[in-house]
Amino acid sequence: MNEKREEHGDRRVRRTKKMLRQGLSYLLTQKKLKDISVRELTDFVDLHRATFYVHYRDIYDLYQQIEEETVADVREILERFPAEKLTNSLYAIFLAMVQYIQENADLCRMLLSRNGDMTFYKRLEGMLQDKCVTDWMSLYKATTPQQREYCGSYIVSGCVGVMYRWLNEGMKQQPEQVAFMMEQMTRKGVGFLEEEQRKALVCPQG
Repeated sequence: MNEKREEHGDRRVRRTKKMLRQGLSYLLTQKKLKDISVRELTDFVDLHRATFYVHYRDIYDLYQQIEEETVADVREILERFPAEKLTNSLYAIFLAMVQYIQENADLCRMLLSRNGDMTFYKRLEGMLQDKCVTDWMSLYKATTPQQREYCGSYIVSGCVGVMYRWLNEGMKQQPEQVAFMMEQMTRKGVGFLEEEQRKALVCPQG
């Protein structure tokens, strides 16, 4: 009996948190995060304010918890693809990222909204930059650190921009199409490093 009560309580908590997150996601399409009050959110989702405070300190705490959970999810996706898996194709990692966005569209739209605090956008770029420079760019060791850093920044900004645009334009293309397009564009960018590496190996410095 106690197990059933706990299970019911867990389901109720999950449902409450889902309602609050969906409500915040919608309100962020209308106004900035700093302009949303706990009362406005709880009225919108038809919950008591006391229920909100059982789980969160304030609106910023709710937003930050959502961001931290999403960052952890993205990091887990990136860690599934070590450098050796990316030697021949980047399609799989791009597809995993795009599918995650599709499956969590409301939350991602909220975190990437210009009405939010944009920290998630910057953290997403940072995680991809770290992955790009430490893993992908390790395949081009004959190039200079500066070349790898600049190329990584170029690729990451483009990839995040594509995902952002796709999400905000209603995800009309299939994830497979978007991942393929991202891979093709990234390959063009990496072509710069391939050429620089070829020149460095043919004509080594010093």
